[in-house]
Amino acid sequence: MTARRAAPWIVALAAILLHLPALRNDFVFDDRGVLLQNPLLAEWRMAPRILSAPYWNAPGLTGGLYRPVTTLSFALDRALAGGFRPAWFHAVNVLLHGGVAALVVLLALRLGLPPWAGLVAGGLFAVHPVHVEAVASVVGRSEILAAGFGILTLLCGAVARRDPGRPGTIAAIAAPVLLLGAMLSKESAFVIPAIAWLFDLAFPPGAPRRGRALLLGGTAAAALALGLRAHALGGLGGPPIPFVDNPAAAAGPFAGRVAALAVLPRLARLLLWPHPLSADYSYAQIPLPSGPADPMLLLGLALAVGVTIAGLLALRRLPALGFALLFVPASLALTCNLVLFIGTLLAERLLYLPSVGICLAAAAVVATAGGAAADGSPVALRRPARARALLALTLAAIAAGAWGTFRRLGDWRDDFSLYESAARVSPKSARIRYNLGNAWLRRGRFAVAETEYRLALEVYPGFGDAAGNLGLSLLQQGRAAEAIEVLRDAATKQPRNPEVRVNLGSARRALGDRAGARAEFEAAIALSPDTASAWNDLGSLLLSQGETDEAIRCLERAVATEPGYALYHVNLADAYNAAGRAAEARARFEAADRLDPEASESIRGRGELALLRGDVAAAETAFRAAAGGSPPSARAANFLGYLLVRRGDRQAATAAYERAVALDPTLWDAHRSLGLLFAEQPAERQRAVRHLTLSLQLEPEQEGAERLRERIRLLAADEGETPSR
Repeated sequence: MTARRAAPWIVALAAILLHLPALRNDFVFDDRGVLLQNPLLAEWRMAPRILSAPYWNAPGLTGGLYRPVTTLSFALDRALAGGFRPAWFHAVNVLLHGGVAALVVLLALRLGLPPWAGLVAGGLFAVHPVHVEAVASVVGRSEILAAGFGILTLLCGAVARRDPGRPGTIAAIAAPVLLLGAMLSKESAFVIPAIAWLFDLAFPPGAPRRGRALLLGGTAAAALALGLRAHALGGLGGPPIPFVDNPAAAAGPFAGRVAALAVLPRLARLLLWPHPLSADYSYAQIPLPSGPADPMLLLGLALAVGVTIAGLLALRRLPALGFALLFVPASLALTCNLVLFIGTLLAERLLYLPSVGICLAAAAVVATAGGAAADGSPVALRRPARARALLALTLAAIAAGAWGTFRRLGDWRDDFSLYESAARVSPKSARIRYNLGNAWLRRGRFAVAETEYRLALEVYPGFGDAAGNLGLSLLQQGRAAEAIEVLRDAATKQPRNPEVRVNLGSARRALGDRAGARAEFEAAIALSPDTASAWNDLGSLLLSQGETDEAIRCLERAVATEPGYALYHVNLADAYNAAGRAAEARARFEAADRLDPEASESIRGRGELALLRGDVAAAETAFRAAAGGSPPSARAANFLGYLLVRRGDRQAATAAYERAVALDPTLWDAHRSLGLLFAEQPAERQRAVRHLTLSLQLEPEQEGAERLRERIRLLAADEGETPSR
């Protein structure tokens, strides 16, 4: 095998081997919203509908992006893997990254660089740490696919313009198809025609007729992509960009672009010195320019002008270097907020395609400084000493990049590790503080979550989502009155946010205000009928009130709206059980177990299935696991208490019920069971009265309510006589 043939395979293999640790990682960050909550990914038969659906297709989420090729790849993954298996999805990303690294080598060879210089370009690209976000995050696949299809488009265009034979004809037909694939993978690929023009500028082609055909095909591809987007989203525009994600977009057309210029030095730093790295740079991690003399603004302007002029000057004498330099600003054009404002001020994944230009430029510099020619022969190295020194430096850079990538992959292991690492690098990012709070909330560490939400609100007081989840963390700590005040304020600031109303309803329910809770849940549904959490919480409330049929209707709506969320299936199973529909309950428990077998409520569902089978030992094991899960299941602790009472272990049962009401103070049946256990102990009568009273406050119409009230009166009377005895 010749060096030209071997080089792409060597680079692809290196890229794949280096990124194999990503296969251990879970779904993280935006993976859940794009994959797990997208109803169109539930079954392969729904795949055709992806062509007319937004990329963010989860209920209640904003659908301002259109990437059907990427989404179709996710649907294919789920069908082939038999479910949402993180290792499979990550493996596909790793393989695709290896393929793109090989394409970078082929592009370097097409620029006239020798095979060893192609290895330099591909090697730098394969190990660049800034690519970890695109590779380790499953949704980063849009970057990989857009870059892969884009480079293939460039290669086919080059062949079509320079080969008058059959290969050129095939390439001319393939180029527009590949361009369409790139544009439907991610919007940033609309820059590919400009990069192709730069290629022709650097390497003037022949076959003008083919050039006109390519232009016509590229125009048709772009028009089709825009037409499909307009059909799916109802227009070419997007939704409002949240200030917290991109403050430049809120600064105005001129000031916003000035702010974007000040970000360019940070982009350059990430491309040339990718350490430290962060998953987020939201407000206020990157300060906006203080004025026209702001150093970062002046440096950004100098970079933009300098790189462009250097590229243009190099085109005549060093076309490969000139093209590589111009590749960087051209590929950044749609993602740096200078042409269009996008949903983020800065993100490392957006540097996946621009890094191709940096890697090609490095290879061109090494080859040119060493006096290399395209044939790569020993004679071509007219300055071998300089070449060896530059190659040694390049190999050191590749080794450092590989080590940085290997370490960075561990940060993407799960949400918690990712957000914790990002908070260290971007401590002023309100979004990261909010996300870290969410991670702590899911782990049941409500006080720590509260701290993170408060830090997010210190950075950005108008952050409604953080205020809403702060209320939720207070609610989980039993501070319902405090939660209501926080949530009222959040609802005032974000009157159209249904999730805030859902959390406010949960707080009212915790205080025993069922009518108020119901009103809040219904208000959330009125704001957005696709708010699955509102349907779920309303259904759970109705179930606790004995309105089983209406509860089932609401919970079925929650499952239909968000079929990928295991908890909604479990809650619907509880409602079916209450209605005596055991077979349907079993089916919902099994569905939850398939969707998320590690979720605490799914494990609790397995315990209930074991109880239905009469396997008490298996049920107890499941309930213990769910009660100690992350986050812990209050209902599982409640079931565990029931089983321990049946077994006669009242001390352990008391501990289980105490755990249940600590996790969820609204569990009226757990309060009742705990109160009855305390009533058996003369020294605990006061606690018995408190828990039984709470049970009746939460569920006044529960079965045996009058007997319970009489029991409370007797216990209170006994407690009152104790001092006189």
